[in-house]
Amino acid sequence: MSESKPAVVYLDDEEINLILFREMFKRDFDVFTTTYPQEALDYLKENNVEFVFTDQRMPIMTGVEFLKELEGSNIPAVPKKVMISGYAAEGDVSEAIEKNLIDRFIDKPWTYQGLKEVISTI
Repeated sequence: MSESKPAVVYLDDEEINLILFREMFKRDFDVFTTTYPQEALDYLKENNVEFVFTDQRMPIMTGVEFLKELEGSNIPAVPKKVMISGYAAEGDVSEAIEKNLIDRFIDKPWTYQGLKEVISTI
């Protein structure tokens, strides 16, 4: 009998980041990646997901805006929220951390081992 893997959504406007994440974590998680915030929200409404990873600076909406939308939506289970970005000093990110919209913040560039350690602590 096979054990199911935790589901993960990763939203980033840079396709290369999504490809790297998907390849590195395909043994650890069921990974869904997208460059479109609405597609991520739709997926989250239809599936039980344990973790959501999002970039901050994206053209359609920022990661903080996405997390606010996520918080206001009806999803089956509330996932752990991780922001992966090179822009920790932005006011929106600081505010999101203070308001607990984000469970963890990870600086880019990330490593497999570093990300795995963060995941294991939340």
